Order: sequence, then C-alpha cells, then structure tokens
Amino acid sequence: MRYLALAMSLDGNLADAGRIDAALESLRRSGRRALLVTARRLGELTAVCPRLERFDCVIAENGAVLHWPARRESLSLCGPVPESFVKTLSRRVLSPIERGQVAVYTHASNACALVEAVRELGLELQISFCGESALAVPPGINKGAGLQEALLSLGLSPHEAVSIGSEANDHSLLGVSECAVAMADALPAIKERAFFVTRGGAGTGVVELIEELVRDDLQAAKAWIPHDSLVLGFDGAGEAVCVPSYGDNILIAGPRGGGRSSYVFGFLERLIQKKYQPCVIDPTGEFEPREDMVRLGSRLRAPRASEVIAALADPSVKLVVNLAGLPPYEQPGFCSELFTALKGMRKRTGRPHWIVVAGAQHLWPAGGHTAAGIPSALGETLLLAENPGDVAPPILRQADVAVAVGPAPARTLVQLAKALDEAPPHLPLSAGQEDEVLAWFVTEGHWPMRLRISPGRSERLRRLSGHVEGDLGSGSFIFHGPERRLNLRAGNLSAFCQLAEGVDEQAWLFHLWNGDFSRWIRHVLRDDELAREVSAIECRYELPADDSRRRVLGAITHRYALPA
Repeated sequence: MRYLALAMSLDGNLADAGRIDAALESLRRSGRRALLVTARRLGELTAVCPRLERFDCVIAENGAVLHWPARRESLSLCGPVPESFVKTLSRRVLSPIERGQVAVYTHASNACALVEAVRELGLELQISFCGESALAVPPGINKGAGLQEALLSLGLSPHEAVSIGSEANDHSLLGVSECAVAMADALPAIKERAFFVTRGGAGTGVVELIEELVRDDLQAAKAWIPHDSLVLGFDGAGEAVCVPSYGDNILIAGPRGGGRSSYVFGFLERLIQKKYQPCVIDPTGEFEPREDMVRLGSRLRAPRASEVIAALADPSVKLVVNLAGLPPYEQPGFCSELFTALKGMRKRTGRPHWIVVAGAQHLWPAGGHTAAGIPSALGETLLLAENPGDVAPPILRQADVAVAVGPAPARTLVQLAKALDEAPPHLPLSAGQEDEVLAWFVTEGHWPMRLRISPGRSERLRRLSGHVEGDLGSGSFIFHGPERRLNLRAGNLSAFCQLAEGVDEQAWLFHLWNGDFSRWIRHVLRDDELAREVSAIECRYELPADDSRRRVLGAITHRYALPA
C-alpha cells in the first residue's frame, strides 16, 4: 500500500462523525491508521464525538495535544499559553474565554484584542482561526506539526499520509501530508492547496475518500503527485524527466568509472532532500556512503536481518548494509530473509521508501540463482549493475526504467534487451557524452531518450573547483574580437574575469552581442542558471560596455564567490 494513514480535520463537521463509523471500520480493517485532527479541546470532544476509540490518535487544540484513545494517554507538545495573557485578554473582551491544556479560545471577532494582548505583554504567540473561533497557541504549533509528531509515534512518516480538510487552520495539515485533499465545501484557499477535491462535503466527502483509499489506494484519482516525483535528468529542452517516488523499479547499468557512482549519488541526494528513507544493500563492501549515512556490518562481521529492521525503525536513519562479511554463496539466502523482513516493515510503516542494491549481479546472478530466492515484487528498488546480462532475467523484468551510463550507453541497453529476449530498442544516433545518459522507460514502451544528468553535491563541488581554478583545456574561452586580432585564452573562471576586465570595448561587445558568454557557460560549464542570467544581459543592447561588463562579471563572482 502507498498510503497507510488518513488524517481527518473535522472541526466544522464533528457532529457528522457518526456518519463515517462504517467507513472508519473499513479503513482500519485495510490496515490503515485513522487520525482525527481538530482545533477543539479534548474535554469537549467526547460530547460531540463520543467514540474516539475509532481513531488511532487524536490531534487536538490545533496540534498542541496528542491523545491515544486505545492507551488513554495524552501528551502536550509544549507548555500552556501564560495565564497573564488570559487575564489581559479578559479585560479587553466581553465574550467568553476558554482555556485548553495549551491553547486559549475566544470568538473570532476578538482577533484585534488577541493581537493587542500579545503586543502589550511582549509574548510570541500565534493567532489561528477556525470557523467562528480564534485561538492563541505557542509558536510552531499547528495541525501540521501535530500530525508529524503523531505519525512518528505510530512509526510512520508524512510520505504515507493522506489528509483532508476544509477550514483556514488546515493549511499546515495539507502542507505536511503527501496527498492533500479538500472537501467540496472547503474554503477556496484550501481547495487551491489540495491535490483534488471530493465530490461531497462534510462527512460525505470523508466517506468518499475512505472508499477510494480502501478500493485502490487512490490510484484511480491520480497517476502520481507532481511534488513527489524524482528527477532522472533533463531532456534537450531543459525539461525535467521524472519518475514517481512510489511504484517503479529502476536499473542503472554501466561500466566502472563511467559515471555510474556519480549518477547514483545524485539520485540518493534527491531522495534524501525529499526526506525519503533509503536502505543500501552492499554485497562487496565497496559502496562509499554519504557522511550522513550509517553503515551496518563490515568485512569481519555480517549484520543480522533483525539489526537492519531495528536500525530502520528511526525514520531519520539512512542505512548502508555491508554484506562483505558474508561468503558470496551465503549472500542470496541472507538477502531472501532480509527482503522478507523489509517487505513486512514496508507493509507496517511504508519504509524504507527505497532500497538500493549496489551490485545486483552478486545477489541474483544470471543462470546461477534459483527462482525461489528471487523477490516476486521488488517495489521502489534501485538496481545497480555493470552488465545487465550478468543479472538474473526475473530481476531485470521488474525494472520499469533502465538508465545506461558511461561512454557506450547504447551498447548497455542492447545488452539489456538481449537479456530480456526483446528486440533492441530504437536508440538515439549519438549519446555517451559527459553528463549524459540514456533512459529507457521499458514498461511504457517508449524509445530511449538522451538526458543530461543532475550531479550530486560532491560532484558539483569537484566541478566548481575545476571551473574556478582548474584548466578547462579545449573548453577554454578565447577572446579574439571581431577581426580575430586577439588570442587571449581563459582556462577557468578566474582567468576569464581577469581577461574580461582588460579587453577593449569593441572586443567585449562583439562577444557579448553574439551570445558567446552565455553559450560558453551553458555548454562548457554546464551552469544553465548562470547562462540564463548572462543571456538576459546579452540581449540588452542599450547598455554601455562598462555597464554590461560590470553586470556579467558581477553575476559570475556572486555565484562562484570569486574575489571582486
């Protein structure tokens, strides 16, 4: 299952909660968790929603208080609003003031009095609105923050959550959840934030959403949510080519030293930036983890499957499982046990979000492994291999997308097609240049496309040093002027800036108006953002030479932190 929890904001519709009893039972029978999110106080909830035990967790007081009905336990996420605030506010308003464990409530018409009381006392409080009520809570408290804490207590992350809301205080709730849904009678601003809107309002909309969740995990409502997609690379027009973060398997194939490691690290970086949890399985012990990754196992000691599951229980842990301590003939059996354990953990928590197998040919070699040891369904798995022909075909057939890296990516895809007993795909005439890969969407039947890759942070830092102080060789910029009287070679950005300061006005404007600077930055330095900025300056023919020179050099020195 993709979605394991449903967070329901029913502030204005708690009286309708009884209408969703049967739907909630269906939701929980499917193995999913139900969370009630409300601005109300716990003490008043039982009067309007007596069967709180239907929910795994209740997030009350606009995210300030968590309550677990099954355990009859509650937790305040912060201290209460100071009593001095209540006394000051009571002198300013005539309508009733109510206190919760944390929040202070009054009528929304008293909003100005709330703000004035905060200013008078010099406090740092947030004012939120829910229907006809206004409430004051400590900073950082909202429904989204409360949901994050509740999910963590249930062993889940926001990537496994669907939220539905309708009121003004539901923005943070929808912003935290992977899939945000608005009721039909929601405020326009909430509908704009949601991925889709239910056909019905209030309790009817919640029942509708639960039925779709249980029936097909919302797959009929969407292919995938744009913000959860993962970038494979950029096409010729500079548009990002993506895959969904859930459901697909990716094969990355290519020889050692051909850029495969750089591509994998870039992909891992994008996963971690989106707060997905990866688990890398390293059969040889040669995978070099990121600084923020934890390595389990060594050449002297093999890890146990139970240790792997225990380490992954913390959603913040990014794990590398080193199998070098296992003899090669024992690794397939261990991985069969590990994948079974990971499958069970994913069913409970949705994590780890991605499994990376650094050397699929070692765990599932072609012709050397029985079908009984091969996972029947991988799911969100990144397979790394030098030659696709060395990997068992049942594993290769599970790859939805194949990315070929290195100097001869077309040959790699031909090897994959041969291993799959398929006709070779129609391949681009040219590929294999630096910073380029061939991506084949196998299950969709699309022809392979050439993509420019987005390197990882370490690779960008390496290139940055080379661009600023290294020698670009044949990629150097040559100032030659309109009549080619000059032959000034700039082998890096520092040299370019020094020479640009000294060339005459005629030579400067010649290269500027021909677009030579942005072209060099785009095709040699591979910095599209800076190229666009410089190109905009090149098009301003009215600028004096000294002004345009100052702007171009300023853009370069600012982006690369060169001395002015």
